[in-house]
Amino acid sequence: METSKLGLSLFSLLVATPMLASAETPDIKPGQWEYQSTMRMSAGGQAMPAQMVRNKDCVRQEDLTDPDLFGGDELKDCEASGVEQSRSRLRYTLTCAGPDGSPYTMTADIKLQGETMEGTMQGDMESPMGPMRMRMELSGKRIGDC
Repeated sequence: METSKLGLSLFSLLVATPMLASAETPDIKPGQWEYQSTMRMSAGGQAMPAQMVRNKDCVRQEDLTDPDLFGGDELKDCEASGVEQSRSRLRYTLTCAGPDGSPYTMTADIKLQGETMEGTMQGDMESPMGPMRMRMELSGKRIGDC
């Protein structure tokens, strides 16, 4: 997965792909959500400084029940596997083609608690500089109506 794909809505990456394989609605209250992620990357054995990102996203009820609203072309060539979804937890592996065509694998483990969420995502891919690893710690909370 290209770095630009990591900039997709955090909500999209967390919820859309697993929902394709499950009809169970995640425990997420619609409204305005604020997310924080801390990403640590290394490539070729060299660690890069951690990056913290905050963003906001409006989550509507139809976003929770219509997975076609998510991802669009960004995730069309990706394949989800190992999907485990309950109302309170999402676990899955997403495999996509990297920039040079080699596979990029990302695993997610997310706890959903109605108006809050937290979890981790881990990604691995081959790059011209050698193996690239990404580790992300996530948290989010509903901050009001859209």
